[in-house]
Amino acid sequence: MKNRSESTGSWNLASLTAEKRAEIEAHKAACLGRWKAAQDLAATIYAQRRDKGNGWRMWAERELAAHPELEQEARAKLNRLMKGKGGDG
Repeated sequence: MKNRSESTGSWNLASLTAEKRAEIEAHKAACLGRWKAAQDLAATIYAQRRDKGNGWRMWAERELAAHPELEQEARAKLNRLMKGKGGDG
């Protein structure tokens, strides 16, 4: 017999096995860790841009390229910071 959550697409975590809940929590923690690392990378680039002078954009591109798993989210955050809309609210 299928678990009700599996048959209806409902996500009641209490109806899942402990192993499945742990798997979901681990995935969630990994995603949150990558998101936080991307935010930190963007903030670091933004904070150092004045110190890097006129070549800061090339430096920023190298920093982003060095972290391909974070590049897309970090670039989006950096663009928001550059537009003065850095808040994630």
